[in-house]
Amino acid sequence: MKKLVLLLAAVIGVAACLPPLPKAITLGDIRLPLVGQEEMWVADNYEGKPVLVVFMGSWCPWCKRTMPAINAIAAQYGDQVEIVGAFMDETSDPVKEVLKEHELKVKALFDASEFAEDLGVDGVPHSILFDKKHRAVKMWEGYNPNFEEEFEQQIKRIL
Repeated sequence: MKKLVLLLAAVIGVAACLPPLPKAITLGDIRLPLVGQEEMWVADNYEGKPVLVVFMGSWCPWCKRTMPAINAIAAQYGDQVEIVGAFMDETSDPVKEVLKEHELKVKALFDASEFAEDLGVDGVPHSILFDKKHRAVKMWEGYNPNFEEEFEQQIKRIL
């Protein structure tokens, strides 16, 4: 019995020294302006549907290289997953130019810096896949030439 009490005390002591668990990342009740539209994109409108958010900047060459993968995934899974490009740009005009130049075919949001900061995003491109309950299940930081395959693999896991 004495050994059990000592073991329990040791376990509690070790647990007390561990850092706290990180806060779960969720989509939340985000509302952002849509490029070229008067309405807002509202996360709650996609309750029960996975969401892929790709944070970008109109000035970012690596973000532009990501756009073909985003288009390919949208063509294949766009009816099952809400896919959006969340641009850090404060205004929509530079985003409109990039959308036209690179033929990005997903919904584009702008003025997303605060949203990105809330999620711990500190660079672009940065992608976050949220499950049907809008909990983050996968994050990608920076550019990856295998985005299309990785996006597809992770989306298949949560559908």
